[in-house]
Amino acid sequence: MTTSKAAPSKVSVNVYIMEKEYQIQCGPGDKQHLIQAAVDVDTRMRAAKNIGANISSEKAAVLTALNLANELQGAADNTDILTAVSNSVIDMSARIDKALDDKQPKPEQEILPNIQSQ
Repeated sequence: MTTSKAAPSKVSVNVYIMEKEYQIQCGPGDKQHLIQAAVDVDTRMRAAKNIGANISSEKAAVLTALNLANELQGAADNTDILTAVSNSVIDMSARIDKALDDKQPKPEQEILPNIQSQ
């Protein structure tokens, strides 16, 4: 009997945010995205903390979370708009195709050359 080991379903990744280490599990294909997300969060939290000397790490985390949530909502709104525009373009394209098809002579309606007698 042969046994094969399946690829691990989760990998452990150490990320650093505001000088704190966090060990997070993710899928093998998500490792780079997780690392990039941690870098992004760290950068945003540092920027939020630099706004004022009395901003705690907790407040910087909340401000960062609110900014990210706001960006996500804006992206969702843009997606809705793009979907509506895409649907309009598809509908318009279908109407143009139909109009062009209606103008094409049907096989039984072939236009014969106009022969005039002299």
